Amino acid sequence: MLNVKSGKVTRQAMDIAVSGIVKGITGLAIAVLMSASSLAAEEGVIRLVPAQSSIVSATLTAPQLGRHGLETVSILSSRRLCPGQTDQLCFPAALQNLYASHDFMPLWRDPALVEELLLQVTALAETHKVPGLLQRVQELQQLSQRDDQRGLDLLATDTLMAYQSVINQMINDPSTLYRPASFTLQDQQLTVTPRITVPLTLTALQQLRPAGNHFDRLVAEMRRLEQAQPHGVYLSGRPAIKFGAEIPNGDKLARMLNTYGDLSDQDFANVMKTDQVTGGSAAPQFMNTGVLHQAIRQFQHRHGLKDDGVIGPETAQNMARSYEQVAQLLALNLQRNRVLQRHGAGEVLQVNIPEFMLRIIDDENVVFESKVIVGRSSRPTYLFSSAINHMVVNPTWNVPETIKEEDVIPSMRRSPDYLARHNMRMVSRWSDDQSIDPAQIDWSTVSASNFPYEFQQRPGPDNALGQVKFMMPNDFSIYLHDTPAKRLFNKSKRNFSSGCVRVEKAHDLAYYLLERQRAGQSATYDNLLRKRNPATINLRKTLAVDFIYRTAWLDEQGKLQVRDDIYGYDDDSTVPQEHDYIAMMNYR
Repeated sequence: MLNVKSGKVTRQAMDIAVSGIVKGITGLAIAVLMSASSLAAEEGVIRLVPAQSSIVSATLTAPQLGRHGLETVSILSSRRLCPGQTDQLCFPAALQNLYASHDFMPLWRDPALVEELLLQVTALAETHKVPGLLQRVQELQQLSQRDDQRGLDLLATDTLMAYQSVINQMINDPSTLYRPASFTLQDQQLTVTPRITVPLTLTALQQLRPAGNHFDRLVAEMRRLEQAQPHGVYLSGRPAIKFGAEIPNGDKLARMLNTYGDLSDQDFANVMKTDQVTGGSAAPQFMNTGVLHQAIRQFQHRHGLKDDGVIGPETAQNMARSYEQVAQLLALNLQRNRVLQRHGAGEVLQVNIPEFMLRIIDDENVVFESKVIVGRSSRPTYLFSSAINHMVVNPTWNVPETIKEEDVIPSMRRSPDYLARHNMRMVSRWSDDQSIDPAQIDWSTVSASNFPYEFQQRPGPDNALGQVKFMMPNDFSIYLHDTPAKRLFNKSKRNFSSGCVRVEKAHDLAYYLLERQRAGQSATYDNLLRKRNPATINLRKTLAVDFIYRTAWLDEQGKLQVRDDIYGYDDDSTVPQEHDYIAMMNYR
């Protein structure tokens, strides 16, 4: 039925009527995406204005894609998303071809599809690495609220193409997620049309999500934090606020701890009661005691800090981080899941460098974990993927070039008996059986950069590699290994190594790997440890390994976890010494 007002036909009725006419003439199922220039309404009568024959004849070129559906919203995001594009949309030619090849049928009639697109694009936009994408989300929301099927359909499809293009950039150059960089659609990206399978399905869209089981919860947490009022907690931590001390602006701290879930609603209500007023003061005093002290410890635990309840400089620095910054960290780390080499089920050993933890995950279940020590900021541990294919029991340590130049040679200048005290020897090549007498060298004249000899540490309880090392193919001489310095695992921050990763439960890891092989190898391992002779155990069944850098996530209990950005990969104002360590290469 036509909706007639003041003797004229409304645009909605006009579109419906012409939709039926076009369907009958050209065989197109719906004309909501066709140009309206061929339509007119006069004195309550619908009539066709003479149009190009290409619109009338189904055998000729398809009609042009109409843009009038976007008139209700100013599309400004494209200027930043695709700065080289002069059109209102980023992919005008691709949109024309896509809709023309599918009879100009709308693609987003199911509201669940739009909701899923907005969910994923918002999660990407919150990284602040895609200029204009947050603005594009707002434009989509405006069109959705105005019930504008034309504009929403066109802009949603263009956004999906832009979204897929950015994902491709991430996968092709993963280092962009670990250094100051932004994603824009330049000419080379605009000329490659992302593939879209029509009809769109929710399953197909969900396959574009970053890997992981907690996507919806993560995005919900990001939105919640973005919408929270600023907490205003700015403590210096100097002097430290110890147990029993008063907390300046403690009401703000209590509210923040409640927002993060470290202080329950009931405890928050109790803490905020005015019965804390003491000494006749008109203002409540918030003391570092009771449930507030416990909440501070919980906050510290979630941030990988020493959970002693003392608000020192490190704790104060983490407390000062805004909700918006935490949401951005969650978004950034969520996108980093895209560039992990492993997809699908199966066992994988993950070393999360900023967390200083190693875990073996089997079908999303943690089956083994251990504390680890990773590379210091000046000697970072590389990010890459590989697989453990053999173990060396009672290893000999071949001293790497960097440690030779920066540690061993300077130590020899200070103390000529350094090699003897550390069970080390000097050789021409690591494969040599004959050692070179260090007394023959005038160490005061040695140049560390061109010293012709190598250093080796023999097997033994004080060997830097401990009693076992786990080898995997890579170009960076990185491996996992045992260590005699067990006391360092008691530290909350454990970036002390020269790049390789020391494992607290190295022997347990060895038994785990051997149990995956044929029976009896564990006994062989025990015998080798007793003999203290170097031996190699090849692993028929290898174990995938990912060295990752995750600084914010939700754990299995849904609790927010945050870790310090030890290598400066999160903060655009802190550039690491070398981005070469962001290898993200696959050696499996």
